[in-house]
Amino acid sequence: MATLNLKRPDPAVLRLIVFGGALVLVTVVLIVFSDIFLPLLLGLGVAYLLDPVVTWLERKGWSRLWAVVVLALVLLLAITGFFLYLVPAMGEEFQRLGRRLPEYTQRLRDQVQPLLERARARYPEEFVNVRDRAIEAARENLPKLAGSVGRWLSTIFDSVRAFILFLLNLVFVPVFAFYLLVDFPKVKQGIRDLIPLPYREIVLARVHEVDEAVASFLRGQLTIALVLAFINATGMVLIDVPLGLVIGITAGLANMIPYMALIVGLLPAVLLCWAEHGSLVRVILVIAVFSGAQMLEGMVLSPRILGKSVNLHPVWVLLAIIIGGSLFGIFGMLIAVPAAAAIHVFLRHWIESYQASRVYRGGGPPGSEAGPPPDSSPA
Repeated sequence: MATLNLKRPDPAVLRLIVFGGALVLVTVVLIVFSDIFLPLLLGLGVAYLLDPVVTWLERKGWSRLWAVVVLALVLLLAITGFFLYLVPAMGEEFQRLGRRLPEYTQRLRDQVQPLLERARARYPEEFVNVRDRAIEAARENLPKLAGSVGRWLSTIFDSVRAFILFLLNLVFVPVFAFYLLVDFPKVKQGIRDLIPLPYREIVLARVHEVDEAVASFLRGQLTIALVLAFINATGMVLIDVPLGLVIGITAGLANMIPYMALIVGLLPAVLLCWAEHGSLVRVILVIAVFSGAQMLEGMVLSPRILGKSVNLHPVWVLLAIIIGGSLFGIFGMLIAVPAAAAIHVFLRHWIESYQASRVYRGGGPPGSEAGPPPDSSPA
C-alpha cells in the first residue's frame, strides 16, 4: 500500500511566515485599539526622542535613572514657564481680539461698501442678478445649514467627553515616557531578541538606517520648529499683529509639517494686520518676517541640522502629506514624512536586490549583465 510522502515545509519559510504574521497582528491590534494604546505609543515616542540625551548623560558618568530624573525636571520647568507666561499672554491677545472684532467688522464694511456701490452703478443688471441668486441660494440652503448645526450641537457632548478622555490619557503619557526612558536599553534589547536569528543581522541593519533617517529628522524638525516659533512670534509682536504671539508660535510649530507654516501663519497674520492697522507697510513687514524665516530654514537651519537625513523628492513629500492627512488627519500629516523616509529605505534596498537578481538580469549570474542578443544579420 503506497504511503503519502509529505515534504516538510522549509523552516526558513515558517520563520518568515511567523515573523511577518506577528508584525501584522501587532499592527492590527494597535490600529483597532488605538484609543487604548495611544498614551503608551505617545510615551514610547517621547522616550525615543529623548533617549540620545539620556545616553549622552550616561557617557558623562551619570546613572541612567538620575539622567532621566534631571531631564524630566528640566522639561517640567520649561512647561511650567510656558503655562505661567505664554498662556496668560495668549489669553490677553484673544481678549483684545474679541474687543476689536466689532471695529474690524465695521472697517471691513466701510471698505467693501464703496466697491459694491461702484459695481452696482457700473453693472446694475448683473449686480441685481447676482444679489437675487445669492438671496435665493441662502433661502434654499438655510434649512440644510440649520439641520447641520443641530446635528453638530447634538454631538457636542460626545466631542467634549472624548476631549476630556483624551486629556486624561495625556496625563499617563509622561508616566509611560519616564519608565520607558529608564528601561529603554532593555526595551530595545527585548525587541532585538524577538527577531529570528537568520534575519536578525539584515533586519537590524535596515532598522539602523531607518533610525538614523527618522530620528535625526524628528529631532531636527523639532529644533527648527522651536527656532522658527521664536523668530515668527518675536516679529509678529514687534509689528503689533493681533494674536501675533499665538500666530508666530503656531506657525513655527506647524513647520514640522512641510509647507503648513505659510497656511496657518502668513494668511491670518496678513488679514489681522490689515484689519488692525490698514497699513500696506506693516503687511509687507509681516510677509518679510515669514519669508525671512523660511529662507533661514531652507538655506541655513535645514542643511546644518537635518543634512541629508531625509533625502526625499518634494513631490513624494507632498504625496506623503496628502496620504497621511487623508488617512489619519493631523497626526498622519505629522508622521507622513518620517514614514515615507522609512519606506524609502526598504524600497531602495528592494530595488537594489531586484536589479541584482536573475529576474532583472535575464538568468545570468548576479554579477553579470545580460546584454542584448548578438546581431545575426549578415555583414
